[in-house]
Amino acid sequence: MKRIALGLAMLGSFALMAAQANAAALGECVKSYAFQVHGTEPELSNDSALHYIVGIGQIAFGAAGTSGPTGCTVTHLELEYNDNAVLTLNAGPATCDTGNSLLGTGIPCFDGADHQNVGGTLTPSPFGNGGQRLTIDPSFTWVNGGPGAADLPLAFTLQGNTGSSVIIGAVVPDNGPNPTSAPPGSPSIVITMQKQSTTAILPVNGGGNGYGTTPYVGLSMSLFEGYGAPHADPFNLPGISGSFGSTVSALQIFTNGQAGGSTSFSSNDNVGNTTGVTENDCDTQLSQESNFADGTSNNVAAIVHGSATCGDAFAGAAFTIDTVQWGTTDTDDYAIVSGLADTADTGGEYIPSGDIATAIGLASSPAGKLAVTLAPATETDTGPFPQTKGGILKLTNTSPAGCDTAEALVSQSGPHSVCTVSLTASTTLAEGDLVSTDTVNCTCTQPSTSATCTGAGAPYACCTGAHTGTCALETDTYNVNTTSSDCPVASGNTILFTCKN
Repeated sequence: MKRIALGLAMLGSFALMAAQANAAALGECVKSYAFQVHGTEPELSNDSALHYIVGIGQIAFGAAGTSGPTGCTVTHLELEYNDNAVLTLNAGPATCDTGNSLLGTGIPCFDGADHQNVGGTLTPSPFGNGGQRLTIDPSFTWVNGGPGAADLPLAFTLQGNTGSSVIIGAVVPDNGPNPTSAPPGSPSIVITMQKQSTTAILPVNGGGNGYGTTPYVGLSMSLFEGYGAPHADPFNLPGISGSFGSTVSALQIFTNGQAGGSTSFSSNDNVGNTTGVTENDCDTQLSQESNFADGTSNNVAAIVHGSATCGDAFAGAAFTIDTVQWGTTDTDDYAIVSGLADTADTGGEYIPSGDIATAIGLASSPAGKLAVTLAPATETDTGPFPQTKGGILKLTNTSPAGCDTAEALVSQSGPHSVCTVSLTASTTLAEGDLVSTDTVNCTCTQPSTSATCTGAGAPYACCTGAHTGTCALETDTYNVNTTSSDCPVASGNTILFTCKN
C-alpha cells in the first residue's frame, strides 16, 4: 500500500512538472513597454484632501523562464515619478539642466540607463484569473529638488489584451487596515503599458536633438491633465494651488528639426477673469535636448507670441517635458512635465514642476507645411503717376505652428531710376492653419515711352519745353525672399518679382 501511495505521489509530481513545463510563457516576456501611472496617496479618513501621483517610464522584460517556469525578469527600468510634488516624492532617474536651474541643482530627467534598486519580476498572479504579478523597485538619482538617492518598491496586478500590446493594471493593495508604510509607500495607483516598436532605431542623431528624424517627426496631438501642487510646495507658482488643469495641443515637428504647435490651457481660469487675457490659444516652440535607446527623451517647450488669448507668452513661460515613445512605429508617446520657468518668478531658470501632470500623445496626419506664393508676380504701373500697385505675398500655413517669417527684397536687374519696390512689412507671423499676407509695392514716378507726354503741367521729368520728351521704359526685377526662424518654408521662399512702368 505504501508503495502504491508513493507511486501515485511521484506520478502527481511528474504531472505538475509537466504542466509547468507546458504552460504558456507570459505574453509580456521579451517585449518592452512605455508606461504611465497615476493615482493618489492612501487616505485614512473621509473627504481628506487628495495628494496626487503621476509618473511615466519604460520597462523591458527578459526571456520567459528567467523568473519561474513562465515568468521573466525586468531587464531595464526607468521611472520619472511625481507624488505630491517635492512635499512627498518628486524623483527622476537622472539630473538635467543644472546650469539652467534656479537653484543650480537641476530637474529630473531620463538618461536611458537601467535604474533598478532590486531587480523586478513578472510572474502569474497569485490571484489567478489569467492575471500577472509585476514587482519593480525603481531607483532615483534626483529626489525632491536636487541630486539624491531613493527607491520605491511597487507591485501591480496586470491584465493584458490579446497579443500583449496594451497592458492595464492596478497596484496590489496592502493588507490593511493601515498602510504598510507611510507615503510615498503604499500608493493607490493604476498603470497602463503600451508596447514599443521592435523596428524603430533609437537613439537618433547620436542621442542629441532627434527632431526631424523618425520617430521624432510629423504631426501629433496630446492631452495633458493633472493638478497643481499644494500651496506648501516651495516651487508652486502663483495661481490657485491644487486645482485640476488640462491642456490639449497639436505639435508639428518638421523634417529640418524645427518644431512648433498650438496649445489650449484650461483649469477653469476664465471663471472670475477680470483682465480679459486668457490662455485659450498659445503658440509653442519646442526643441529636444536628448533621446535614448529605450525610447525616453528630454524636451523643452516655450510659450511665445503674447496675445489676448495667451498671457503666458508675456510671462515668458517655459516647460521641460520628458517623453517615452510607444506604438508600432514609436510615434506615440507618454509625457510628463518635469520643470517650469517664467520671467517674473524664476528669471527664466527652471524649477521642479509644481504641476503634477502627464499626457498621452498620438501621431496624426497630414504633416502640414508653410508655403509662400506671390500674385501677381509682375506689376505694371499705368498711371496716373506717381502710382503704386501691389502684389500680395501669401503665406499659407497648414501646420499648427505659429511661424515667425521675415521678408526681404534683393535687387536683381534694371536701372531702378523711376520705379522702386518696397514691402508693407518686413516680418509676418504666419499663424497655424491660417493664411497671412504681406504686400510687395511697385511704385513708378513716370510713364513709359508708350505714354503720351502732353498737357499743361505734366508732372514727369521726361517732359521738357512744350511738354515734349521721351520717358524711360523701365523694367526692374527683385527676388522676394521669405525665411522663418522656426518653420521651414516648403516652397516659394524665393520668388521673382517684376516692377515696370
